[in-house]
Amino acid sequence: MIRGLARSSAWLRAILIALAVGLLALQLLLPVLAGELGSPYDEISHLVGPYSVLGILALASLQVVLFALWRLAGMAGAHEVFTPAALRWVDVVRLSLGIAALLIAGPMVHLLLVVAVGGPGVVLGLGATLVCGVAAIALVTVMRGLLQEAILDRAELAAVI
Repeated sequence: MIRGLARSSAWLRAILIALAVGLLALQLLLPVLAGELGSPYDEISHLVGPYSVLGILALASLQVVLFALWRLAGMAGAHEVFTPAALRWVDVVRLSLGIAALLIAGPMVHLLLVVAVGGPGVVLGLGATLVCGVAAIALVTVMRGLLQEAILDRAELAAVI
């Protein structure tokens, strides 16, 4: 079982590295892509810079999620995941997901309500962002509760033994 856990932890870390490299590439390309898409439209061309900054910050928030998952994978590999320290990293994941969802939804709300442009694509993007953000946070919250119960059960079992 220990060997299997170490192998799955290694795979998880490889996936997290690939995702981190992808997020870094997106952070570098985002201003260029935003400029190409937004500059032809005079009503939003002045928003390319601020929206790019918010996009880069949202991606950075997702990088924090990846770092927290890295730490949790390390704790699992060292058989330390059933400790209160793991709960703090799960809280970091939950908070960072919320921040990322808000940073992504913010420009869409601004486009729709303040600038009054966007159309159905922005409405669908906003809906998808909110649904996926809330679902991800809810899933992490449920998993945190399960982890907390497992920590309590482990402490009870240790007291009995």
